[in-house]
Amino acid sequence: MDVRIEQSKAPKRVKQFLMGAVVFVGLLSLARYLVFVGQADAVFDRESLVLGEVKQGHFAVSVRGTGVLVPEQVQWLSASVEAKVVRRVVKPGNSVRRGDLIVELSNPQLVQKLAEATWELSALEAEANAAKVTRESALLEQKSQTLNAKLDYESSLLENSMQTDLLKQSEGAVSKLSYERTKLETNQYEQRWLISQERLDKMQENLVAQNAADEARVSKAKNIMRRFQQQVDELQVKASIDSIVLEMPLEPGQSIGVGANIAKLARRDSLIAELLVPEIQIGEVAVGQKVLIDTRNHKALGTVTRIDPSVINGNVLVDVAFVDGLPVDARPDLSVDGEIKITELPDTLYVDRPLFAQTRSDEVFYALSDDEQFAERVNVKVGFGSVSQIQVLEGLQAGDKIVTSDPTRFEAYQKIRIN
Repeated sequence: MDVRIEQSKAPKRVKQFLMGAVVFVGLLSLARYLVFVGQADAVFDRESLVLGEVKQGHFAVSVRGTGVLVPEQVQWLSASVEAKVVRRVVKPGNSVRRGDLIVELSNPQLVQKLAEATWELSALEAEANAAKVTRESALLEQKSQTLNAKLDYESSLLENSMQTDLLKQSEGAVSKLSYERTKLETNQYEQRWLISQERLDKMQENLVAQNAADEARVSKAKNIMRRFQQQVDELQVKASIDSIVLEMPLEPGQSIGVGANIAKLARRDSLIAELLVPEIQIGEVAVGQKVLIDTRNHKALGTVTRIDPSVINGNVLVDVAFVDGLPVDARPDLSVDGEIKITELPDTLYVDRPLFAQTRSDEVFYALSDDEQFAERVNVKVGFGSVSQIQVLEGLQAGDKIVTSDPTRFEAYQKIRIN
């Protein structure tokens, strides 16, 4: 009976010993875990973080932007008179050459005005020609009268001269009365001739003035007729340059007023790229920098020509002109990507760009420990920034790893633990 009791107590002690050992190990592990956790201010899962490694080598600094191709030279064709749209010959997207018909307009009242102006011009020209002939005939008549008056004067002057000579030779050769009468007639003929000549001069001046006035009236009528003719011609709206049609906000049957937009034209060979660059990266962009434009089918080289001074929705507009010709598939409003070449650094430290990191500034990164179980705040001085990477000047070494994901979740902590 005593032997059985001893045998039953032995396994019980072993079981109690094992349970105590398990509790001890558990408490020891818990204590170690608490000490380990106590080294950090917070705990985050590795899957929720994005890590980057500091590298050393060639670093190409570039800035990316997205945008579209837009025409540098744009022309709007507008209506010069009120009219109705009869026919649209082309559609947006069609290529046209200078002089090609784009839209046909109609204005019957304008056509009638042109016909009336043409008739008025013909009547004025006929009247002017008739008046000119009449004035020239009167001038010829006056010339004839002036010539007769001159001949009468010269004849009388000759007779008077002869009588004067005879009187000198012999006092009785010519009567005194006859001599005085001839002398008086000579003076009268002279006055008639002078008056006739003055009248001829005035008629010539009047002829010139009247012809000028008639020509002015005819010229005015011609200008009116030409203006109506030009307006009638402009009812046939034609392309002013070799271009592509971008917009045509008209429909057949639509009535339009003076100045209404008819068609928007753009030179196909004068396209530029308008890129939207994030405002945090625009500080490195400068006029004259090289740009690689990607249409997703072809690539072409360009240069920065203008940087817009304003910021719109967090982006800055940058104009890029092509230097080696347009891509084959270039057309207005084509979506493109652009990579602006800032500089080339042959040997430097760089790392994947943490979210919200600014170029050429002092930043705070979270650097991982050697066992990658902790991440601690470190002060880092950074330089040039690219699209997805940034230059490290001070604070990190090649091979160091940092957290590059959104730091707002743990920026209040000095040190975090990574599970």
